[in-house]
Parts: sequence; C-alpha cells; structure tokens
Amino acid sequence: MTDNHRTSNPSTDQQQALVSIYWDYQNIPNAKQANNLLLFANSLGYVVNRKVYDNWQQGNKDSQKRTFVNLGFECVNVPHSIKNAADFSLSIDCYGEATSSLYPHLFIVLSGDGYCEILIPKLQNKGKKVIILARQGNERKSLKKLADKFYFVDELLNSI
Repeated sequence: MTDNHRTSNPSTDQQQALVSIYWDYQNIPNAKQANNLLLFANSLGYVVNRKVYDNWQQGNKDSQKRTFVNLGFECVNVPHSIKNAADFSLSIDCYGEATSSLYPHLFIVLSGDGYCEILIPKLQNKGKKVIILARQGNERKSLKKLADKFYFVDELLNSI
C-alpha cells in the first residue's frame, strides 16, 4: 500500500492526514460504536489501518468480531497468558507503524489504560498526532493532558 493519498482542492493541493485506529476492546467492549468511530476517523483523514485487540477465542464474541470484520477491522487475537497482553501488543503495533511512516499521521487509540502514558509521547516524538477515546470513569487523568485530543467515547461517537 502506498501512502500518497491527496485531496483535491481548486485552490490548493495538500496532503490528507493518514489515520490509524487502535482499539483495546478489553477496555471499550462496544462493537456497536465501530461504525460511528469510522465516520469520525474518516472526517479527519484517510483511514489506512484499523485494528481491534482482544482474546477473540474467549467467550462468545462471534457477533462482535463479525461486526468488526465487516467494517474492515483486523481483529488481533491476544491470548491472556500475561497481564496486559492486549495493551503490549497494541502498543508495539502502533509504535511500529509510527516508526515506519514518514507521512502526516493521526493515531486514534481507544483505551484509558496507563500504558498510553508511555505510548503517546513516543508517537508524538515521531511527529504523529494522538487522539485518545476512553470510557468515562475508566480513564487515566494524565491522558487528557498528554494526548493531542481526548474524548469520552460514548459522548463523541453518540453525537455523530
């Protein structure tokens, strides 16, 4: 895939931001919000990556997984053999993408966990913008200050 997406405007031709979505489903288990999230992300730029992390083989998550797959999400299976395994996997993938892309890039991370306190500055040091979406009452307060933008997922996505 090439990263040379552009918008056409009669007066200017400027590069459109590339948007990547990284969703920690353990923290925000609401597949019904996936379509609204895509509408939000598409309003910000060209969505090039969408991943959702969970232990998809645990419990009965077939309908949720099907919702994500139908919307073009990659469902990354993370067995819970170690604590915070989904957090680690998400962070490694997200930072890996940020490191390999030289283009303007916006990362939307759905989580409220403390691991984002480490991830956000690493992405920003690579020149990337970070939007955090978290569940109200389940977020680290420091994320509001660290992220370029912070929203509560239900407030933002229900208003679209």
